[in-house]
Amino acid sequence: MKTRADGAVAKPVRKRLWLLVIMIAWVAGFLFSQMFTASQGLAVTFHNSSEVMIDSIQLDFGSSDTQSRIQAFRIAAGEERLLRLNHEAGMGFNVLVKYRNGIKQEFCALRSDEQSEPVIHLRP
Repeated sequence: MKTRADGAVAKPVRKRLWLLVIMIAWVAGFLFSQMFTASQGLAVTFHNSSEVMIDSIQLDFGSSDTQSRIQAFRIAAGEERLLRLNHEAGMGFNVLVKYRNGIKQEFCALRSDEQSEPVIHLRP
């Protein structure tokens, strides 16, 4: 014999179960999409391997349609800075490093290098 109380207890349990199923499906979908989504651009870490403070790093990069510039300031000796570039791996970019003691360093970095998360060690 079913009573009204039996149905009242079953409804909250069903709602919680559906809520749990929906949450698990959402988390699984998010994780699945992250595994198969290609990362865009470069995540370049600049490591100051010198004993001198870096006053600034200037990055210039582009393609046939765009030109971009990123600047980072004040990187102490032994520290590192992560910069994200909206730029394809292997295309390379120009770097200008200005040290506290007045030394400037210019170079083209990562041309023909397909790494998407490289580390560049800087020394004057």
